[in-house]
Amino acid sequence: MTDEELEKLTQEISGELERLNIDPDSPPDNDDNKHTRVLKARKKALDMVKTAREKGNIDRETKACLEYAIITEYAERSPLWFYLARIRLASWFRFY
Repeated sequence: MTDEELEKLTQEISGELERLNIDPDSPPDNDDNKHTRVLKARKKALDMVKTAREKGNIDRETKACLEYAIITEYAERSPLWFYLARIRLASWFRFY
């Protein structure tokens, strides 16, 4: 992931979070809450990638990139698969 892609993704996620928070007339439903949590998790993972890249820590950058990929792939479709994938990622990095 290049720096330009990282910035673009961060801006897209921030814009989508703002769009979800702007609509005060309608009460948030479960899907909006779930989507907001997933977007916040994606933003946190991208911030971790950026921080690790600035510090030059390639291991943490790789783990954060993998976590972002898992969040993007599994979090909205199935929370159970997301949870299991994160456990597998954590155990893989523990023994790496």
